[in-house]
Amino acid sequence: MDLYAALFRWNLWGQWQIPSSYIRTITQDILRYTETPEIMALIGPRCAGKSTILYQVMAALLERGLDPKAILHVNLEEPEFTPLLENSFLDKLYDTYRAKVYPKGKAHIFLDEIQNIPQWERWVRARNDTENIKIWITGSSSALLSRELASVLTGRNFTFNIYPLSFDEVLRFKNIPLPQKPWPNTPPAEIKHALIDYLEWGGFPRIVLAQDDSERERLLKRYFDEIILKDIVLRFQIRDVQALRSIAIHLLTNTASLLSYKRLSDIFQVSTDLVETYVQYLHEAFVIDTLHIYRLKASERARNPLKIHAYDLGLRKVVSLSTSPDYGKLLETIVHNHLATLEQDELFYWKGLGEIDFVTQKGITTDKLIQVAYENLTDPKTLARELKPLQEGLKQYPKANPYLITWEWPKHLETDRVQGIKIVSLWHFLLS
Repeated sequence: MDLYAALFRWNLWGQWQIPSSYIRTITQDILRYTETPEIMALIGPRCAGKSTILYQVMAALLERGLDPKAILHVNLEEPEFTPLLENSFLDKLYDTYRAKVYPKGKAHIFLDEIQNIPQWERWVRARNDTENIKIWITGSSSALLSRELASVLTGRNFTFNIYPLSFDEVLRFKNIPLPQKPWPNTPPAEIKHALIDYLEWGGFPRIVLAQDDSERERLLKRYFDEIILKDIVLRFQIRDVQALRSIAIHLLTNTASLLSYKRLSDIFQVSTDLVETYVQYLHEAFVIDTLHIYRLKASERARNPLKIHAYDLGLRKVVSLSTSPDYGKLLETIVHNHLATLEQDELFYWKGLGEIDFVTQKGITTDKLIQVAYENLTDPKTLARELKPLQEGLKQYPKANPYLITWEWPKHLETDRVQGIKIVSLWHFLLS
């Protein structure tokens, strides 16, 4: 294979051009680190926009006057590279680039979907320590955070988690303006329509921009299949692919539910150890996220079930076994996904006599207690039922800040606080 010809097709000094795109909010944060010595790692589900952010970084570097030849961009999922994906392949790529394109000077090396190369982290560390380069990597597995990155590149990398679009980004992508503040409790019609769409179809960029629901469904089913095949089956050499798919579909269908390994074992007639392994792989591949119960002792957290949330509600929509959406569960998951993107606090659920959907911990402090309600809270009994777990939690954590997030604002309320608990409209929460 002619490596130079392949690189020529996919680089700015050859035939490739940076595609136009909407600027992601996180891009500006990432651009602050273009001149630091650390390796830059962008981790998140495939098709969430990692590559696009790399393109936006390249464009910014060019605008600052960087020579296009000082950029090497390699997508390690190109089919022509598949037979060559071994550790020495990175040496061959880099040596070809230096010999034929940019023999001296600082180079920015962009390696997309790096997890396809075995022991890639050793090459990245060695080259970063010895060469005049800035390395940028993306990966579609959170294991890059826990195993490879943490074990070999500790202290040598900055890591950014790349999520599907936030609701704020969805509105910007759709060119939907926000009203002037102070915002009303009920969203304007155009924003409410976008919120319902977001609740059903999720936040993958191409899905948000697609106009046709059949195209959305086709894309999301392809995303699901590629995640299962490329990020789990091939990566971990899974034999029982059908069991893996069935467990993934079951978990997505039952988002915002407690996880029972024993129950899944009984349903799918596989061992509990295998179920636990598959759940871990699905978590690493960003199909689901998991929450521990809020307890001070780690042993108590381990003894209680995890709570699962679909990483993106669009994936859930196209594979769900449910004949009708459970909007209460969807609402809880959309709040979870927003809280996860903030990355400012540790996130848990809490269970006493009642259950609190989310508890955030800041340092050693119990910071927020958050309950999510889809039902109309105009009925005093419904409102009292939703407030009860928060009141119970406040007895144990009196300094925490309690919130009740609502789909429809209870119009009979004359204040945004009830018994000291802050009532917040969902659209306010997602845009705050």
